[in-house]
Amino acid sequence: MLGSKNRIRLQSFKIFVSRGAMSKVQKLLQKSHPADLGMILPYLRPSEAQTILTQIAHRGKQAQVLASARPDSAAELLRQLDIPLSAAILQEMSPDDSAQLLELLDEDLRTKLFEQMAELESEQLQDHLVYKTETAGRLMVTDFLALSPKETVADAIEALRKAPSLEVVYYLYLVSGSGKLQGVVSLRQLLLVAPETELREIMSPNVISARIDEDQEVVAARVDRYDLLALPVVDHVGRMVGVVTVDDVIDVIKDEATEDMLRMAGASADDPLLTGSTLTSVRLRSPWLLASSFAGMFNFFVMHQFEDLLSRAVLLAGFVPIVLGMGGNVGSQSATLLVRGLALRIVDGSQYFRLMLRQLKVGLTLGVGYGIIVAGLVLGANLVGGFGSEGATVFQLAGTAGLGIFCSMMVATTIGTTVPLVLDWLGIDPAIATGPIVTTSTDMFGCLAYFGIATLLIGG
Repeated sequence: MLGSKNRIRLQSFKIFVSRGAMSKVQKLLQKSHPADLGMILPYLRPSEAQTILTQIAHRGKQAQVLASARPDSAAELLRQLDIPLSAAILQEMSPDDSAQLLELLDEDLRTKLFEQMAELESEQLQDHLVYKTETAGRLMVTDFLALSPKETVADAIEALRKAPSLEVVYYLYLVSGSGKLQGVVSLRQLLLVAPETELREIMSPNVISARIDEDQEVVAARVDRYDLLALPVVDHVGRMVGVVTVDDVIDVIKDEATEDMLRMAGASADDPLLTGSTLTSVRLRSPWLLASSFAGMFNFFVMHQFEDLLSRAVLLAGFVPIVLGMGGNVGSQSATLLVRGLALRIVDGSQYFRLMLRQLKVGLTLGVGYGIIVAGLVLGANLVGGFGSEGATVFQLAGTAGLGIFCSMMVATTIGTTVPLVLDWLGIDPAIATGPIVTTSTDMFGCLAYFGIATLLIGG
């Protein structure tokens, strides 16, 4: 979301471009950070975005703007620019960012862009695109500094001075003659020892790394677990091939969290808020809404079976939304906690009974508490407003509502805890189906429990 400064910046750019005041555009560009420019890019018309980007004189800043922008907006802008300019900007970007944008372009345009690039950069990018999406190979940068363990601290410092453009300068990696990763030295360590000290004397041989084909979510979790600023990537024989940096990990965590939230809501990462066609949104959301409609029809038939009971105590129908709503909220909360725990590798199926017991305690406490509150509110409302029903006393209504909420919460807690673990055990991503399954199941079983209690207390 745009902050107040970026909203003012956006309006200023629009006014200056419409008036053809390019000198003012350039002055505003000089005062603007590339990340802010990337943020406002989706809010500009294509012609405005193209004009603003071409007014940036430095290719490096143009690359930073596109790398900071939303990928679909950046790719759309690349389609409109002259091919030589697009190729030059892509060459300035890190390989992982360039590969992400190139993948959004059609094959014909990609081929033309590769032809315009220098041979080395073109080969590096094409090699990068070979790796599967959402893996360490696609996420890594291939421009890193690796030295032999036999070299000295003085050699390492001199090598760093000769490579000022390196993106990764947090750690110094040590490799064998064949390129196998052997150790790591932090920059802090280099400054604390004598220049003639060999790197193997101060290196840490237990290097935390990632395989080139590992999922990016696993890589991000590893960086987070060990508080790393960068993670080396190795191939199947242990040769170092790249480095994943913490800024890319932050993007992965944000994207994965967004994707999981959308999936649990029955939406999709391909169904963004401000982009995409109406037909696409309908197609992506329809299956989950259809499942919800089936649950609604099930509840209709349940209520139809208790038609005689409802005709004698019509106020029972008024408590159904409360019972199902409270149960649905508790079920969603339990499911969200479990899905997050599974995603972060905090919990697994072996902890099922411990997790279930803990969630049942929570559900029991909430169910008893809110059951008493709702029953008390029913009794209090009767004293104030004096409502009643020919087929049931106010105490029967209060008891049914209170026990209905209690049972609904217990059922919802059980379902919300069980479904994510079962899906994970079956090898299905819990984030995809947990939300719709928990919502529909909680409504169905909650409705059955409520009318079952009503039958026991009031009579069928």
